[in-house]
Amino acid sequence: MMNNIPTFLTISRFVFAIITSSLLFSSSSYAVIIALVLFILGSLSDALDGAVARRQKNQSKFGAFLDLIADKFLVILVLISLVYHRESNTLFLLTILIISREIFIISLREWMASSAKGKLLEVSSLGKIKTIIQMTGISLIIASPLIDLSYYYEFSMFVLIVGTVVGFYSAIKYFRESFLYIK
Repeated sequence: MMNNIPTFLTISRFVFAIITSSLLFSSSSYAVIIALVLFILGSLSDALDGAVARRQKNQSKFGAFLDLIADKFLVILVLISLVYHRESNTLFLLTILIISREIFIISLREWMASSAKGKLLEVSSLGKIKTIIQMTGISLIIASPLIDLSYYYEFSMFVLIVGTVVGFYSAIKYFRESFLYIK
């Protein structure tokens, strides 16, 4: 299994998430830089694992499932660590909204897959855009202790707010699609 590059990339996100979230509890600038680099690598591996799997014609249901869990694990674990360390009410609220949306979508996917029609809810382009914006916002927030620019932190939060709004918009679209599965 580990000679499978897409699976290795996906599993690496679990490792990146744990190390990144642990490093965020350090006040060292070096720890923040390493956390930022690891989070960015984890974010990039999200795009890379699927592309490599498609290129190698090595896609699998297990790989798609593991990819979904690894993405959520990376984002949620790092957000919770940031909330704890940065003590921001806005970040706390955004984290709650992001986690709630992810639980809703995962549950909706499960329900649709187990319905009579058995359709899997595919990730939309809007969902991918949401992921890119959210991971960018999280990266900016991770870097905020290192950046001494006016309104940098506020800009970082704005990017995460945009990602959250796009996420809820895509959730509404997924929810509408699920109406086709109501008996």
